[in-house]
Amino acid sequence: MPTSKKVPTSTLSRSVITGAAVTKIGLKHAGYKVRKAFSAKNANDTNAQTKNTEQSQQQHEEQIGELVFTVLSQLRGTAIKLSQLLSMETDILPETIRNKLKSACHEVPPINRALVRKQMVQELGNTPKQLFKEFDSEAFSAASIGQVHQALSFNNEKLAVKVQYPGIGATIDSDLKMLEKLFWLLAKTTKNMPKKQVFTLVLAEIKNRLSEEINYKNEARNLNWFGQEMKLNGIVIPKVNQQLSTTRILSMEMLNGQHLDKWLDNKPNQLQRNALGQKLFDFFWYSALTLKKIHADPHPGNFLVLGDEQLGVLDFGCVRSLSDDFVDSFTAMMPKIVDSYIFNKNKKALFTSYQALKFIDHSVDFNTFESKIFPDLQYYGQWLGQAYVSKTFDFTTKTPCPGKPDNVSGDAVKFLSGMYSEQPCFDRAHLGLMNLLTQIGANIVTDYSKFITAK
Repeated sequence: MPTSKKVPTSTLSRSVITGAAVTKIGLKHAGYKVRKAFSAKNANDTNAQTKNTEQSQQQHEEQIGELVFTVLSQLRGTAIKLSQLLSMETDILPETIRNKLKSACHEVPPINRALVRKQMVQELGNTPKQLFKEFDSEAFSAASIGQVHQALSFNNEKLAVKVQYPGIGATIDSDLKMLEKLFWLLAKTTKNMPKKQVFTLVLAEIKNRLSEEINYKNEARNLNWFGQEMKLNGIVIPKVNQQLSTTRILSMEMLNGQHLDKWLDNKPNQLQRNALGQKLFDFFWYSALTLKKIHADPHPGNFLVLGDEQLGVLDFGCVRSLSDDFVDSFTAMMPKIVDSYIFNKNKKALFTSYQALKFIDHSVDFNTFESKIFPDLQYYGQWLGQAYVSKTFDFTTKTPCPGKPDNVSGDAVKFLSGMYSEQPCFDRAHLGLMNLLTQIGANIVTDYSKFITAK
């Protein structure tokens, strides 16, 4: 694994990295437009022209994705967290770019041993050699705001020690401003990108979550809480070593297994896929409806398939509590989504649920909902409702999450009056779950109602 000798922490150094990437993207896109215009001018066969254009666009997006990933890997922190987020958002980025950004989930160049040693001394008051019986100075995993090392405590506990990148908290605000410019330029390179305000909303939420994630004491509390409260069989949550953990160092039980991508490379059979998919589904809905607190970062790098096929869950820095009102309103809405979008009935009940969830103001009447809002939402509503039509669903048949179709008016956005504060985080986690189950190709029981707690 290549090692980064120095983490860029100053605004100037990070601006230089981003500026260089912006220039390269701009030049590459300009060259692509020239080639596209030349090809169109000299093409005689319309079908061949269309095919060549599609291939050229895909190749261009792959090259842009490579450039974006390179700069995000250098910046780390907020940048990588954004990369992870966008890799899961099927309606945000084209598939060719998302596939490249997925590698940001758990394949980031680590910092060198000198910086690790310095961080250990500052946080725990001693060097790794004095703190641990054994400590592997080479990280086995590098993620958005920290990297993980294997270690053995003096009590012979096998540990995964997460070390936060130095200066990470100081880069959040500057990164958000630079990355907004970077992705706005990216939007100009392909027709498959949303409007600028979408990125603005995404970046604002990342800022809120990162303020929690950079404090490893918060993650330690989350690990302990979920470890005590999680009663599902087959779910394993690492135990925290409190004596070897601080705000920027987190030592926890080492879980040995494979990330989902690696596990899938080994071609598991359908029964294995079903069993793992059921664990993922049950973990999400048990957390949401019984515990009313969700692990809000469901990308492949945060799940391990253990040797006994149990599911190891990692990275509890991003956790979201759900209010009783939100949970009640959302679960009441789900059957109405199926009725309205799948079977085209009971639209008034769905309208009432949208008002309860604060999507639509009470000043909006049903006729407006039916004529201007419902048509824009039906594509996503049908996609969401697919998995919940019956008590089982085969995710090998699930269609990709739709972006905005060309024939919708966009009127629905005009009537959006607000939402519960936990809605964006819940939606992203739910979407991440759907994408993971589709990637696995699981055929599972999707009756989430068994996790609703009686009052």
